[in-house]
Amino acid sequence: MRNAGQIRGDEGKPMTEVFSEAWMREYARLWNAEQDMVRELARQRFSAAVGYGFLDQPTPRGLLVVMRGVAEQAGGYDGRELDWDLRASSANWIEWLGQGFELSRILLAVGAGRLQLWKGDHKRILRKPLLVGALLRAFALMPEVRA
Repeated sequence: MRNAGQIRGDEGKPMTEVFSEAWMREYARLWNAEQDMVRELARQRFSAAVGYGFLDQPTPRGLLVVMRGVAEQAGGYDGRELDWDLRASSANWIEWLGQGFELSRILLAVGAGRLQLWKGDHKRILRKPLLVGALLRAFALMPEVRA
């Protein structure tokens, strides 16, 4: 039986657990390596504790803590108060990680309830086009995670 959130490689072997400790640490490494994105998020004074998880679980699985654009902590969710809590089914996360994220795909997913914001003010972000661009890049990094 396949674990929720598990991505499989070309031969059907498990590659990694989505939002696991290792997955989140690698995501943070990729995040911080994306210097243009980090600089723009810093200019926008973006700081947040972001949880990532699945619709069928009471708490998020992964946590990314961003301070002025820099991912300063990543790993399993530790119970702290979140600024953002992003949820979708494991099947949806795996689909998006395989296909990549684009603005239209994200907007359709939010509109259809496939990507749910259990916490966070997406309207505030949409009013800042430079912030939208930087955060879209953050989503685009997710398919690059190879933990």
